[in-house]
Amino acid sequence: MKYLNQSLTAVFLVTAVQVSGVVFAQSNSVFVPAKTNLAQTQVKPVTAASPSDPLAAGAEIFENLTESSPVITAAAFNDSMAKFKSLYPKITMRLSPARKKQLDLLVSGVRKDWEKGNRSSMAIDSIEIYRLLQESIDHRNQPVPIEVPLLDYAGFKLKALLLAKKLDWIQIRKTTQEAAAWWALINTKVTDKSLRDAMAHTVVGIKDASDLKDPKLLGFAAEMDLILVDGLEAFFNSHAPNR
Repeated sequence: MKYLNQSLTAVFLVTAVQVSGVVFAQSNSVFVPAKTNLAQTQVKPVTAASPSDPLAAGAEIFENLTESSPVITAAAFNDSMAKFKSLYPKITMRLSPARKKQLDLLVSGVRKDWEKGNRSSMAIDSIEIYRLLQESIDHRNQPVPIEVPLLDYAGFKLKALLLAKKLDWIQIRKTTQEAAAWWALINTKVTDKSLRDAMAHTVVGIKDASDLKDPKLLGFAAEMDLILVDGLEAFFNSHAPNR
């Protein structure tokens, strides 16, 4: 559990369990129901590469934009886009023509979403940029496997989709299926049983919430995913030789 402790500010044994169709977080004998507001939880950006890497730095900018999209100010938005603009030449040098074109379209979408005040769409476009940049990094020599930032993407994508007035359950199910597939690729590498079990239960909770079309339950499960991704990052950074 020491890896979870590194991610959270308090000792928090996280076990996601289903009780009468509701996911709970268990800390010893204390259960916190899904209605708990975890919006203020501090989730550390996942960096599967050096933060000096322009791709990783760009990914972090758009991850933060996704997280702050409901409340971000004009000054903060403009500052984020200015930082990205300064990184843009180095980023595009590392992208294929197809990915550069996709990046440009998504960035244009973020700007248009901002101008229209469509915070949900801005969050979705931003997290898609995060995914594109993470998938453009060569993770083969990194301690944290690509599936960890992709699980991070899944949590933020679900939260972004939940901001919409009319929920797109098709996209939600697609994202939950991707999360399950990514977890399946790395779960046997996680030798910390508490961390592994917590993530496994959370992935099941995400799927069940999607199947039930329960936004509150899904939002809670997505928050749990983001918390546990920090634990996964700490675990893999501490077990680099095992990769």
